[in-house]
Amino acid sequence: MGRQQKSFPKVTTQKIISPWVWKLFVCSFLVFIATVFFHSWSSTGPTLFLINEVNPSIIRNLPNFLQLPGDDYFIFLPVIGVGFFCILLRFIPSTNLTRLFVNSVLAVLAVRYLIWRTIATLNLSHWASTTFSIFLYVNEVICFISFFLYIFQSIWSSDRQRSAQANIYSQDVLSGRYLPSVDVFVPTYNEPEYIVRRTVIGCQAMEYPNKTIYILDDTRRPFIKALAEELRCEYITRPDNTHAKAGNLNNALRYTQGELITIMDADFVPFQNFLTRTVGFFKSQKISLVQTQQNFYNPDYHARNLGLDHFLPNDLEHFYGHLQSNRDVVNSVVCCGTSYVVRRKHLEAVGGYYTRCCVEDFQTSVLMLTNNFRLVYLNEMLSMGESTRTYADFIDQRLRWLQGNMQIYYCGDEVPMWSKLNWLQKTYAFSQLLSCLNPVMRFILLISPLLSAYLGVSPYLGSLPEVIFYFAPFMLLQIVSFGWVLNYRLSLFWYEVYETRFCFPALQRIWLVLRSPFGKASKVTRKGVKAESKNYNLPHNLPLLVLITLTVVIICVYLVGYFQGRWLTLPMGAGVMFFWLIYNGVLMSLAVLSAIDQPVRRVCDRFPLRTTCKLTTKHFTYWGHTHDISDSGAQINLTTQDIPTKDESVIIEFVEHGFLLEAEIVRSHYQGNYSSIAVKFTNVTVEQSRHLVTLLYTKMNWWKHSKKSGGLDSLFAMLSVFLKLRPALTKYD
Repeated sequence: MGRQQKSFPKVTTQKIISPWVWKLFVCSFLVFIATVFFHSWSSTGPTLFLINEVNPSIIRNLPNFLQLPGDDYFIFLPVIGVGFFCILLRFIPSTNLTRLFVNSVLAVLAVRYLIWRTIATLNLSHWASTTFSIFLYVNEVICFISFFLYIFQSIWSSDRQRSAQANIYSQDVLSGRYLPSVDVFVPTYNEPEYIVRRTVIGCQAMEYPNKTIYILDDTRRPFIKALAEELRCEYITRPDNTHAKAGNLNNALRYTQGELITIMDADFVPFQNFLTRTVGFFKSQKISLVQTQQNFYNPDYHARNLGLDHFLPNDLEHFYGHLQSNRDVVNSVVCCGTSYVVRRKHLEAVGGYYTRCCVEDFQTSVLMLTNNFRLVYLNEMLSMGESTRTYADFIDQRLRWLQGNMQIYYCGDEVPMWSKLNWLQKTYAFSQLLSCLNPVMRFILLISPLLSAYLGVSPYLGSLPEVIFYFAPFMLLQIVSFGWVLNYRLSLFWYEVYETRFCFPALQRIWLVLRSPFGKASKVTRKGVKAESKNYNLPHNLPLLVLITLTVVIICVYLVGYFQGRWLTLPMGAGVMFFWLIYNGVLMSLAVLSAIDQPVRRVCDRFPLRTTCKLTTKHFTYWGHTHDISDSGAQINLTTQDIPTKDESVIIEFVEHGFLLEAEIVRSHYQGNYSSIAVKFTNVTVEQSRHLVTLLYTKMNWWKHSKKSGGLDSLFAMLSVFLKLRPALTKYD
């Protein structure tokens, strides 16, 4: 007889303070602050403090070695010289030796600026100015520590060495002399069936005979099991979802025996040569893991929302395009969760995938490094995946990564990085920690000019000529060298837009991690998302909108009052402050615009593939070529003005690729001397799916090459978006 459970009365908790009371308190506090602020206005400016009290006189006694040249022309000489140097960089390739020279020059300019910043710019004339000035200076010093680590770590690259090794090792694989067994894991949680199908077909298309494909279904879906049977691959599941992806992978380790393991996330598709380019490295028993690039076949949400989806690269371009190969030099490669191969016995030697954090990749790679295993990075595009399609999905994904990257620093008892890694590896671990705190440093840089404008306190004392002489040369070379290293595929300005967009959500997550390091996190990013209408994401954009409003208000108040004679003086460095305010305003505006999600009406991306087609209906035959094509349909330009009837069924023969597809015409129209039709594929068989996936995803087509927008080009493009407010004003049917 079962034991009867006792029933307890339901306990209800009553809030001590009602929400309306909190709102009233906040509104009253803001009214109080505004009243104090407006009553403090004087002829010195619309500021809380009197400018003359919190700032020293304009005339300062600088040390002799920091005195500006007497001739104004010589003030511009450093920035002019750096400008010519930057022009020369357009003709100098980025190599280990050239990066050593450029980074050395950059370091000298940074030290030069930092000396001036430390000795000549601190405002210690009042308790408010002292507090603010030192606070901003400390933040800047931390930024410079991160910067110096970056320029030191980003000199030497293993790109050429690894590609040359892959060329040699691949010959043994292609000839059949070295063919270890490979288990290909496709972990899936909630991805749609068509995405998992695409990935499995791509894995089966890899040119490697001794492989076994496994779908690791962590949601026990019958249709995914049926898919595995249809595609003739293996299927593994488990009764629960303990430890999320790490637990799913560890469960699969128990039921498989391959010498090597390849992880291909369910939204990634490998190229046909993925294994032939990576497996050969494991001839060396020292190699434990080979990580490859992560690239994406669809634009990330920032670029797509701004209307620059075919122009701007993904935000991960810098990490995968350069930083990973720098890490490889000192054996500090980060495992990135997908598109890598790992030696089973070395993975099992560290206890399998690390499960204590909310993500498993970076943490497992650090654990392997603490056991003296060798991880290498092959900087080649050998797979492509789906980038996040909406702002909410992007933020959710990056916050989970941030939380996981911070959690590892609370696991010193299990991952003893500070005691087991060598000193070079520790510098990368420290850099990773500082990168987790980037949102804090970005927040301080966003609010500092606003605090300066509203309080009347100059956080640093420096005239515009001094800024031009000491700061401008360093900043100019930093901007240009950032793009030069990546062959101008990414700009520093675009990178700062990303950091600004991520700032406030990340601050909240950092605070939660500091309070509860191993708190709950989301499990997986949504894939195959559709949206029929625009989403302004106003709740998420509210902090930036408030800062933008405060920026516009204070600039207008300053300028109107000054030109009307209301303010007799402006704070020292007002020109620098206004430039900083405007720059931050543009950054924040672009960040807000990039978060206005435009409609996503296709779940399958169209690719600009042009190939010859033959269309056959019941009565006629047409010839033409594809304008674009996806898994589910295509747009085809016909060589005649005759148009098949809408909803008519056609047989499409892809002449150059040797396969047929059934399709239905969904729309048609005339374009000059030819006609264009849009078709939807129907009754697609498994064999036809294999042809489509192979055609679209498993080869290096021209549109998959990294974009090269250039620093000035991307800057002008984003400024155009800013001025036109395109994401906010564009209308859709």
